[in-house]
Amino acid sequence: MGVILAFVACVLIWGSTWYGIEFQLGVVAKEWSLVYRFALAAVLLQAWCALRGLKPSFGKRGHLAAAGTGIFLFGLNYFLMYAGTEYLTSGLVAVAFSMLSLMNIISARLFLKLPVHLPILGAALLGILGLVLVFSHEIVQFSLGDNTVVGLALCIAGTMIASLGNTIAASNTAKSFPILPFTALGLFYGMIFNLLVALGSGEPVSFDPRMPYVVSLLYLAVVGTIVAFTVYLWLIAQVGVARAGYISVVMPLVALTISTIFEGFEWSAAALAGLAMIVTGNAMMVRLKGREKPAPALAE
Repeated sequence: MGVILAFVACVLIWGSTWYGIEFQLGVVAKEWSLVYRFALAAVLLQAWCALRGLKPSFGKRGHLAAAGTGIFLFGLNYFLMYAGTEYLTSGLVAVAFSMLSLMNIISARLFLKLPVHLPILGAALLGILGLVLVFSHEIVQFSLGDNTVVGLALCIAGTMIASLGNTIAASNTAKSFPILPFTALGLFYGMIFNLLVALGSGEPVSFDPRMPYVVSLLYLAVVGTIVAFTVYLWLIAQVGVARAGYISVVMPLVALTISTIFEGFEWSAAALAGLAMIVTGNAMMVRLKGREKPAPALAE
């Protein structure tokens, strides 16, 4: 039951953060919005760990694992996805990011030497195809003659980077440390990366003091980052990186539900068929029992 609750929590939180990110764009450059989000998350979680007396000794390998997780999962991934979103509709972004479920399977095989389970692969492919049907009305408008190609390439690259971050977090090196301190250290490295990118971008330092920006920043930092990523890293340790990656297929449905309520999104026959495929793929994932065999340490 704990695994199911963790899966649902990540889906609900990250599905809703897409709506929150809209309030971050506009006045403040995306590079600095990412700095604020992950700096706030890092400081708050580090403070919580200090209050709880959670101060493990990470050593060189622990810092490398945390740095890899932070840079790939909290830094470069978000920068590329934000950049790609500027050229794509939300549907194409969702389809591109849903490839995480497939890329996690490939990364786990290449870097962690984990076997490819055909039921997991089938569920991932079924979910991706379902999401394609859900957003088919946007996909048919895709053109090779404009910047949507650039946006798609950026989002796919961001998804690949996220998969590498997932794979590092799934290694025994990463899983040998308590989740909260490891996540806090990863957020610290992610914050440093985002700060360097922001400084190198030449974008002026700015902040939007208006309520929508501040409230969305707090939500993204505390709920969308601290809570969601802590739960997600725990979920990876419980069910493996391949099954945890199916979250990327399901969470756009939460965004669509929000859009249905507040923006008048209408479900077509193709979208409903896609929804049925995603639900079927999710049911296949849930029925798969047991954990993946232990993943190797990074240096092995």
